[in-house]
Order: sequence, then C-alpha cells, then structure tokens
Amino acid sequence: MLIDTHCHLTDPALLPDQAAVVHRAIAAGVQRMITIGTGPEDHLRVLQAFRQYPQVYGAIAVHPHLAGEITPGFIGNMRPFFGQEPRLLAVGECGLDYHGRSADAAVQRPVFIQQLELARQLKLPVILHVRDAHADALSIMADYTDVPHVVHCFTGTSEEACRWLAQGAYVGITGIVTYKNAEEVRAVARLIPDDRLLVETDCPYLSPEPVRKIKINEPAFVVHVATCLAAQRGTTPAHIEAITTANAGRLFGPQLK
Repeated sequence: MLIDTHCHLTDPALLPDQAAVVHRAIAAGVQRMITIGTGPEDHLRVLQAFRQYPQVYGAIAVHPHLAGEITPGFIGNMRPFFGQEPRLLAVGECGLDYHGRSADAAVQRPVFIQQLELARQLKLPVILHVRDAHADALSIMADYTDVPHVVHCFTGTSEEACRWLAQGAYVGITGIVTYKNAEEVRAVARLIPDDRLLVETDCPYLSPEPVRKIKINEPAFVVHVATCLAAQRGTTPAHIEAITTANAGRLFGPQLK
C-alpha cells in the first residue's frame, strides 16, 4: 500500500473528476490520500471529499500565499472543524514562502505561528510549506519541536534537509525527484533516514516522469515517486511502500496504516 500524504483533490483541475481520480489511485495501490485545504474557501470542500471517500483524509490551514488575505479571527473559524472531524489529521499546509507570490515575511510569520499554536493545543501534526525560507522556518520551529511536522515538497539543499532532520522533521518527496535537473532533490532523497521519509504528489502540480507531459498530476502517480526513490536509495519499491506507510501512520495516526 502507498499513501499520498499531500494532494489537492479539491483543486479546480481535479474537482470535476474527483471520483475517477480517487478510483484510479485505489487501482494503482494508493489506498490512502490526505487532501489539503489551503484557505477558508477550500476547507469545506476538503470535508466533503473525505466524507465521500473512505480512502481520503484531510488537513486544513492557511497557505502562506493567502496570509495577507485572511481575517484576524481565522483561527477561531478553523478550530471547530478539528473538534468535529476526526478525519482531519493535521494542521496544514502552513509555513513561509519567500519566493515572490506571498505576502511580506512580517505578515506571514504571525499567521504561521498562530497555526503552530493551534496544532500544539490540538496535539496534531503540522504540514509545512517552506520555500526560499528555510532559515526563518527552522528558527520558528525550534520553539515547536514538540509539534510533529513534515516539510512537504522538499526543495531545499542537503544542508537544510539535515537541519530539519536534526530538529525531528519528516521530509516529503514529490515528483520533482524524477526531473532531470533535480539532482539536489535526489541527493536529499538519498540521505533521509528510513523512518523520516514520506511520499506525496502535491497534485495537480508536479507530475513525475514518465507522465510529466500529462500536466495534471493525481495521487495514482505517487507510484512513480516511490519507484524513483527506490532506485536512488538502492532498495525496492516494496520497501519504500512499507517504510513510508509506517511513517505516515506514525506521524498522522494509525488509521492510515
């Protein structure tokens, strides 16, 4: 069994075909999916998805791209969902993104920290989005080492990966690992310990080779990520399936195993 620990089944690119996408994943051996809600308008769609499909679980948060658009009471609006929905497994994705599309760092940081506080209070893990902001995110997370977390879609350096691992993070690898020009990501994929590795698609983005030209990614394609990881780590796809499934269960809850 494979678990796609980060997908966006409610994205407009997948939503109209959501049922077929879920069924194709199951047929490919992807028996569990965690779909991510990135902002208030998306949260209800995530709840609808996992209520409809027993293989689907959820996480909700405010993505750093939306940090400048939310209202001051956003935490109070999110909190009740977690109390009512045991299939919401994490707070995420949240974090810091200095790549250019997001709000200023001074706006992003307090939004991120409020969500970390929520996760701590709820005793839930956090799914981190970190892009071009590893130093600041690591500094903030140094105060939240009691909050289990995964750095999803890791695209940092090997040195940054080692710093995250030293702070207890899990690391999520996407289809980027299959790209010709992604040797740094492959280097990171080789150094992650067996007990910290997760596989994900981040679909509908980042379709892996050999289906990259399809453009629209989906959970079924996490099989290609696992196959590439097996080759890079000198092991078998079955071993990657076993360790990443165990890791997902340890981070997000035994219902995923």
